[in-house]
Amino acid sequence: MSQNHVLSLKAIELIYLASLLSALAFLFIAKALRHIAISGNSPLLVFGPVFTAIIAVILLGENMTLVQAAGIILIVIGAYLLESHAHQNILEPFKHILRIKHTNHIFLGLFLYALCSVINKKIIGAPIDGGMGVPVFTFIALIHFFIGVNFVLMMLFFHDGFKGIERGLKNNWKWLLLAGVLALGYRLAQHYAISLPGVLVSLAIPIKRLSALFATLLGGELFHEKHILRRSLACTVMIIGAVLILL
Repeated sequence: MSQNHVLSLKAIELIYLASLLSALAFLFIAKALRHIAISGNSPLLVFGPVFTAIIAVILLGENMTLVQAAGIILIVIGAYLLESHAHQNILEPFKHILRIKHTNHIFLGLFLYALCSVINKKIIGAPIDGGMGVPVFTFIALIHFFIGVNFVLMMLFFHDGFKGIERGLKNNWKWLLLAGVLALGYRLAQHYAISLPGVLVSLAIPIKRLSALFATLLGGELFHEKHILRRSLACTVMIIGAVLILL
């Protein structure tokens, strides 16, 4: 990695595109999180590696093995287990997942995140892998600046603008600061990993989704949600699928 790396206009354009996709993806998933129980929401996030793997194969030419394909099948089975308890028809759980408005928001957000991950790999990936080699710290600084601009613009046009931002900071600044520090930490680790030579984005992202099991268990317990054991089993199956994608 060059210490005197000069950003090209194309790199800046791709970073902004990635920031826009990331902002929209976060918005869709956050809207869903407001209306769906966290122990039901979190396991569905494990579908992220499926979208990433497929898009990486199409756009980056990464290879998918039979074991990784089996991982995708396990993730689908886990999703079935997640919704199967309340239905008699064998296909009804899949129909139930697809027709819930806010579940569709999750899938749309995951698709956008997958596109963003592929673009990020192109931006910070090593030149030997066809990447642009943009330094991770430079990338993180720029993309977070652009994401901030995107959200300010969205609040100005679609919400209550700076008043809402001021009210949110005043009432929840401690939680926002904690979330920001944690998000910055995991993003630095994630992007440093995919910037390394030979690391495939389709195999790095599944590790990130191991958090789904903890969110299902801890979130379900914290908010006294029902069917925690079944949902945890479904989440475990989906995580096994994500691990197979990693192999």
